[in-house]
Amino acid sequence: MASDTELWRGTDYGWWLAADTSGAVGASLIAFAVPLMMLATTESSAAATTTESICVVVQAVLGLAGGVIQDRYDRRTLMLIWGASGVVLSAVAAAAVMLFGNAPKTSGHGVNGVNAPAFGGPYAHVLPIALLCIVVLFSVRDGLLENTSNAMLRGVVPDEQLPHAMALNDARDSTVTLAGGPLGGLLMTVGHAVPFLTSAVLSVLGVVSAWRIRRYWKRATVDDSGHSGNADDAIDVSGAITAAPRWRDALDGMIWLLHDRFQRHLIIAATMVTGASNAFLLLTALDISQGGSQLISVGFINAASAVGMLLGALMASQLVNRVPGGVLVGVMFALLAAGFTGAALVPSMVGKAIFVACSVLALPAGNAVLGGLSNTLVGKDKLGRVGAGSMVLQYGAYGVAVALAGWGMQTIGYGPTCLILATVLVAAAAYALTMRSLITLPTPDRWAEHIQRWSIAQF
Repeated sequence: MASDTELWRGTDYGWWLAADTSGAVGASLIAFAVPLMMLATTESSAAATTTESICVVVQAVLGLAGGVIQDRYDRRTLMLIWGASGVVLSAVAAAAVMLFGNAPKTSGHGVNGVNAPAFGGPYAHVLPIALLCIVVLFSVRDGLLENTSNAMLRGVVPDEQLPHAMALNDARDSTVTLAGGPLGGLLMTVGHAVPFLTSAVLSVLGVVSAWRIRRYWKRATVDDSGHSGNADDAIDVSGAITAAPRWRDALDGMIWLLHDRFQRHLIIAATMVTGASNAFLLLTALDISQGGSQLISVGFINAASAVGMLLGALMASQLVNRVPGGVLVGVMFALLAAGFTGAALVPSMVGKAIFVACSVLALPAGNAVLGGLSNTLVGKDKLGRVGAGSMVLQYGAYGVAVALAGWGMQTIGYGPTCLILATVLVAAAAYALTMRSLITLPTPDRWAEHIQRWSIAQF
C-alpha cells in the first residue's frame, strides 16, 4: 500500500516505533515482575496493589509538570533522557534483587523457586522497601517523560496517516502484551533479576533508536508568556526554551478536557474503563499467582487480551476510514462492558480468557478514532499538556481502582471484587452511549463538519 510506503520510507516512524517499542517491552517486564515480587515478599495482595497504586498516583501527579516539559523542550532530547534514565534505574533494580533476594524459600501460598518468586535470607525484608523506592523513581521518570513519545508522534507522522499509524501502534502494543507476561515469567524462572537486566538492555536500544530520529516537528519560538509563535509551521530548533513552566500552563490540558462538554463526558467514561479493566487484569494475575501456578501462566489473561487486541488491530486501519467513528467507538464500549462482565461471571480461567479477548476486539479501532480526533482538535504545541491531563485523570482512576480492588480482594474475595469492577464498566458504556455527539461521529473525512455542528472545542 502506498500509505505504508510513505509511512515507513517517507518519515522516521520506524525509528520512533523502535524507540517506543523498546520502552514498552521494558516497562511490561517491570510491571509484570514487581507486583509478584511484592506479593511473594509480603504475602499480601493489598501490599502488592497498594504499591502499584502509589506509583500510579506519583506518575499521574508529576504528569502535569511533564506535559509542560514535553511542550517546551525538544522531544527527541527528552526521549533520550527517558531511555538513559531507564538504563540506570533498571540496573539499580537488578542489583537490589541480586543483593537482597537471592536466597530461596517456600512461601505460605505454596509458591516455590520454580513457580512464583519467593525470597529468603537475612536481608529479604529489605527487598520490598528497596523495590518500592525504585519503582517510585521509575514513576517519577515516567510522569515527567513517558508521554513524550506519544506527543512526538504527530510531529513524525502526517495528520492524514495518524489513524493508520495508531492502528499499527495498537498492534504493537498487543504483541508486547501478548509476549510480555510469558516472557516475564520465563525470565524470572531464569533469575529474579533477569527481567530488570533485560529492561536495561532494551533501554539502551531505545536510546539508540531515538537518537536516529531526524525528521520530526520541533518547536521554533516561544514568547515571554511561554506560548509558541507559528508553532505549527516550525521545522528547526532555534535554541533552548528559557520560559519557566507555570502551574497554569501545566493545568491547561486538564482544564480543556474538563471544560468542553464533549471532552468531559468522554474522559469520564475513559477513566472508568481504564481503572476498572486494568484493576481486573491485575487482580486476576495476583489470584493465579496465589494459587501456585507457574509464572508463565500468570500472564495468561493478559495474553488473551493481547490476542483480542492484535486481531482487532489487524482490521482497525481499514475500518476507521470506512465505518462511522461513532459506530466503532460505541461497539468498543459495549464490547468492553459485555466481555468483562462475562469474564467476572465465568469461573474457569479459559472462559475468562475468551471473554476478555472478545471484549477488546473493537478497542484498536475505537482508540484510532478517538486518538485521531483528539489530534485534530489539539495543536502540536499543546499535545504534551493534553496528554498529561488525560494521564492524570485516567491513571488517577486506575490508582484508586487498584487500591480499592486490592483491599476488596483481601476482604470479600476475588470473585465479588471482579463483579464490582465489571459493573463499573457497564456504567461507563451506558454513559458513553448516551453522548449523541460521540455516537454520530462520521468517518474522518467529515470530522471538520461534525466538529462545527456539535461545537466541539479545539485547543
